[in-house]
Amino acid sequence: MRFSAIGISHWKSEVSIRELFYLDNHRRELLDFHTKDIPGGVMMLDTCNRTELYAFCDSEVLISALCKSTNTDRKFFKEHGYVYEEEDAYNHLYKVGTGLDSQVLGDVQIIQQVKQAYKKSKDQLSGEFHQLVQSVFRAHKRSRTETDFGRGTASVGFAATQHALDHFKDLSSINILLVGAGKMGKVSCKNLVSNGAEHISVVNRTIDRAKELASTFDIKAHAFSELDEEIKKADLIIAATGANKPILLPEHFKGVERSQLVLDLSVPRNVEPAVGELEQVTLVDMDSIHEDNQKALEKRENAIPKIKEIIEEEKADFLKGVKRSRYLLPRIKEIDHRLSDITDAELDRVKHKMDDDSYAKMEEVTRRIKKKIMAIHIDRIDKEFEKAQNEA
Repeated sequence: MRFSAIGISHWKSEVSIRELFYLDNHRRELLDFHTKDIPGGVMMLDTCNRTELYAFCDSEVLISALCKSTNTDRKFFKEHGYVYEEEDAYNHLYKVGTGLDSQVLGDVQIIQQVKQAYKKSKDQLSGEFHQLVQSVFRAHKRSRTETDFGRGTASVGFAATQHALDHFKDLSSINILLVGAGKMGKVSCKNLVSNGAEHISVVNRTIDRAKELASTFDIKAHAFSELDEEIKKADLIIAATGANKPILLPEHFKGVERSQLVLDLSVPRNVEPAVGELEQVTLVDMDSIHEDNQKALEKRENAIPKIKEIIEEEKADFLKGVKRSRYLLPRIKEIDHRLSDITDAELDRVKHKMDDDSYAKMEEVTRRIKKKIMAIHIDRIDKEFEKAQNEA
């Protein structure tokens, strides 16, 4: 069965188009229904930059399921999306998993998003699909341990989340306040949720916009008049508005006793520099983020050739493993079936001549003998496979 990957991403479509294919809970349920008969299962990857489906089936099946689930037209998808099959589909998944296909080269979050997609689908995936995903995970791990590809941060939105992870280690238990519900606030929110954040509130000058963001990610929306109160509750504050002057001032932090990380993702700055002088506040602004980004990008670009080598090696090992399984399994099943027929017949022949205890011992001895015979045949078939591969 051919392997297919379909999707829509930042490379070809702006956010207004990508939003039409976003998989909320209801759409995901519809997609589960429309893909339930695909042998081997389907893995669904949905991030702020992409919506993708992977499966061992014809790509048209996936396109139909996605369009039905998102109430979009197939022709519209083909205009804005992309389709990969076989070698191209494998290559795409490896590139996504290692961060080569990310808007931010070497994206530090993508592997967590792939792991979440895998976790949600793993109970329905075939053994071959499991092997493929595990191979992608190995390629990602090698890209981080054998190169500089994953070091440093390389975008504003991703840098914000990485700073938060470095500072707090675990985002699930901290209170997070987003000041601003625009594009950067939306990207930051999705990144935070993807990395385990559970307690997020958003404050915006226009409450309707805050409510819109809140409904998308199941977070809490507050009017701008509640800013002071929400700051006092927050462990992490991310400021990302279009204001042309600071809106977070030292007086907003009066009476705050907890340690706080404040990330200012705006230009002009949204946070008065004096806030960083407060004892309980760690302030990170765009200058720090951009400096880190540039250094990280240079290292990552230099590592690309090595990453491609790693992908080719891991993909080759996976494909060889698939060929091996397809060669061995039918032959092993046939031998196992024939051995079972023989041993079952012989056991039935003597069963009435033995007491229960003796018969149970005979069954155990027979099982061990069968297991040893199977091991000999498996080793023989494996050698046959290796010989065939070397001669090919």
